[in-house]
Amino acid sequence: MPHGRVGVSQGAAGATLALCALLVAAPCRAQDMPPPQLECAAAILIDPETRQVLYEHNADEQRPVASLTKMMMALLVAESGDLDRTIVVSSRAAAVGETTMHLAAGEEIKLRHVLTGAMLASANDAATACAESVAGSVEAFVDLMNRRAVELGMARTNFVNPHGLHDDSHLSTARDMAILGLHVMGRPELRPIVRLREATVPWPGRAGDRKLVNRNQLVERWDACDGIKTGYTRQAGRCLAASAYVDGWRLVCVVLDAKDAWMDSQMLLQWGFNSYYKVALVSREVTRASIEVRRGVRDAVDARAAEDVIAVLPRTRQPEDPMLLDHVCDAPVRAGQVIGGLGMAMPDGTTRSVDLIALEDVPRSPWAIIIDEQWSLGAMAAVLALAVGVLAHGALAEAVGARRGR
Repeated sequence: MPHGRVGVSQGAAGATLALCALLVAAPCRAQDMPPPQLECAAAILIDPETRQVLYEHNADEQRPVASLTKMMMALLVAESGDLDRTIVVSSRAAAVGETTMHLAAGEEIKLRHVLTGAMLASANDAATACAESVAGSVEAFVDLMNRRAVELGMARTNFVNPHGLHDDSHLSTARDMAILGLHVMGRPELRPIVRLREATVPWPGRAGDRKLVNRNQLVERWDACDGIKTGYTRQAGRCLAASAYVDGWRLVCVVLDAKDAWMDSQMLLQWGFNSYYKVALVSREVTRASIEVRRGVRDAVDARAAEDVIAVLPRTRQPEDPMLLDHVCDAPVRAGQVIGGLGMAMPDGTTRSVDLIALEDVPRSPWAIIIDEQWSLGAMAAVLALAVGVLAHGALAEAVGARRGR
């Protein structure tokens, strides 16, 4: 197909640059900033909207992930609905040890409060109670966890329990945990919980409420941090899935087995914000193209992109102009009709195309209608003449045959 620059009154380059001004968080640097030196076994930094990976180190290495597991527990609880329903704590849940919120067997408590205990205080009894409330048993809930992991594309994850206490078969990766973190931060029920510095929930039979303190110290240290989950066991080391929101842009990172998970995560997130910017390569609201129309009452029609295409680029790199894949169409054209396409290079080296949608009708020109009608009449006449000829030929052949038979 022919390629060319987008022919518009405000060209694709102008459209992209206009939108850049809205999306760039800070001025461009003169040179690339090297990534920070992290002291962890594995790490990843990812943009949730585009899924672009901005940094990775041993991101696909299977490792124990401790209480980062509770992100999957929380996601399934949120997806089950009605966090304000009351649940009854089982003796099995109340008996789960190490970090707890001191749930008692038979205690009646809202699911939301137990979920808050699991995510802020990393309470293992709370995670177990949540699991039983959703699936009826821990075993059934673990099956749900693993099925959901497959659905999310967490290809190297295997869950054995809902809380993350160590088991040699309970493994995941930094990449898989980042994918999970994106989905947790995508849930409006969970974002307000994981960003809390502390919370109080009822404690039946006691004079006061339970006080839950967020174990994620980065929420306290850095105002931009709004989640997500800590993890620690002797086998997993210090782990953290962290989210930060700066100037309307969220980034998510995961560090596993870190010497200082808070420092590593903050350095990695800040490096991401300082080294990259988000831009609309194509915008439904801004990107316009002029497409030539053959046989129409007008020679051209304006079209818009059918969807937004967002990318994250290094601050030293400018976005490339999209290219027209088709720049001619035939009348009649209807508003909303696909009449062409734009192609663009993506940051990962692949290419992507987006449909162009006509903004108005363009009827056929009177001359085109006349030509088409004349062509139709001529075609009909030719078909009729052919039919008459065939019939005449058949009649003549029949007559000749009859004479020969006398």
